Amino acid sequence: MMQKGDAAKLRLLLSGISARLTRNRDYFIQAVCVFTSGKKKFEAQLIRAEQMYQLRFQGTMRTVNADAFCSFFAEQAEKFDEALLTYTERGVVVSLSVTARGVQMKQAEREATAEEKQAAANPLLDGGRQYLIRVDQAAALLREIGILTADGKLKNDMIRKYNQIDHYVELVAPMFEQDDSEEILLLDCACGKSYLSFVMNYYLHEVLHRRCRVIGVDINAHVIEESRAMAKRLGYHNMDFQCADLRTYQPPQHVTAVISLHACDIATDLALATAIRARAKYIACVPCCHKELLDQYHLPELEPLTKFGVFKARFNDVLTDSMRALKLEAEGYRVSVVEYISPLDTPKNLLIRAVRTGKENTRAQQEYRAVREALGTTSELDRRCADCENEFFVTDGDLLL
Repeated sequence: MMQKGDAAKLRLLLSGISARLTRNRDYFIQAVCVFTSGKKKFEAQLIRAEQMYQLRFQGTMRTVNADAFCSFFAEQAEKFDEALLTYTERGVVVSLSVTARGVQMKQAEREATAEEKQAAANPLLDGGRQYLIRVDQAAALLREIGILTADGKLKNDMIRKYNQIDHYVELVAPMFEQDDSEEILLLDCACGKSYLSFVMNYYLHEVLHRRCRVIGVDINAHVIEESRAMAKRLGYHNMDFQCADLRTYQPPQHVTAVISLHACDIATDLALATAIRARAKYIACVPCCHKELLDQYHLPELEPLTKFGVFKARFNDVLTDSMRALKLEAEGYRVSVVEYISPLDTPKNLLIRAVRTGKENTRAQQEYRAVREALGTTSELDRRCADCENEFFVTDGDLLL
């Protein structure tokens, strides 16, 4: 029989477990209870169900909520000599023990296995680099996106890709480190296979320890289904993937950040326009191929320099991304542009970062209008932003008023 003080302490600690089960449901992995009587041990397991949880104990299965599970543990702890509850959510393990010595709780980050530590020691990795997505901690994720083999070894031909992914996270990290949102809502436009969505999800929750929700949008139904399957295998319940055309997609309210990686041609413009329309606080976009303005821009004074097709195409690349950056400034964003990987890996290596200031930038607006008039161009980004100004969209919030 527990002492009165121990029983009160147990109830208090279990209230914390109940709060986790309620608040962190999307990050929950499992909870295992072990009850000991003499030399006999009896195990109970809590798993995630559609709406609540399923509790398995002594051959029976029943549906419970957070409070019911914690009450169950407290009742069983009274009956047995010892009781141990191991609660696991993404990145965190909480142990609650009830013994003759009293009630104790410990919390720790998940320990890497010996195999994971060995993979992280690969000599081909940059030994002087502090990786944000560590091989010894993010093994399940890196295995799912093909960086690791099935047995947890780092694929030598994927090391370059792994470094690219981690460097991208490093370059966008300051935006999220300064953010004070209660929950980060990340929107990945033209997400494709969504590898970046998964990596950012891991970084935000497991590394920054932030509550987050990730939405991936793509017009290709096949990659959306693949992404949903990956999220299910990883247990990333805070992710949602939607098959939609960004030209008609209605972004949710309170978007924290919009990301886009190598969205082809005008899909980059659609991603940026979606971010502007959603008033996203942050934008991190890596453009891909550019074609739309190639046959539009006209500068007679430069024709001697662009008469060769390869020069005209490369100038178009720089011109398109420069105009995109200036357009973001004109829409009230503070913009920076960096090379996020070596041009030897891919010439499409520019990262456009933008932070919403909430202030009008008349200088950038005037400059952008002047550039468009001089070049005689109209981009998809221009058309999308014009639609934002001319159309009225009803949101869920409007319907609740």
